[in-house]
Amino acid sequence: GRRAPPDGAVLVFLPGWDEISQLLRALDSPSFPKSRYLVLPLHSLVPPAEQRRVFVRPPPGVRKIVLATNIAETAITIDDVTAIINSGRLKEKSYDPYTSVGTLQASWISAASERQRRGGGGGPGGG
Repeated sequence: GRRAPPDGAVLVFLPGWDEISQLLRALDSPSFPKSRYLVLPLHSLVPPAEQRRVFVRPPPGVRKIVLATNIAETAITIDDVTAIINSGRLKEKSYDPYTSVGTLQASWISAASERQRRGGGGGPGGG
């Protein structure tokens, strides 16, 4: 028989909404066992009522996977997170004083930032 997924939620850090949407589309496949996993996006583009679903524990035998950006890292705590997957990329605001334009640029996370992130994890068990 099939083994039930381990207990606890998985928090996946992705650079932005495009990457979250792309992964959601990839997981919307007949080969992905949707009955065993609850995949939830967490982003400002998701309606607030849907965002609140990340705080609800799934039924037994179902593992919650939360797809979020690095902004969620400091803004929220999901108490049942037991594993974190980090893409190693984030989007940071930058400003070009010559053109007076602000942009969001994808960049690699620094080693110091990654060590700090590993210490958190969002849940009571740390990261």
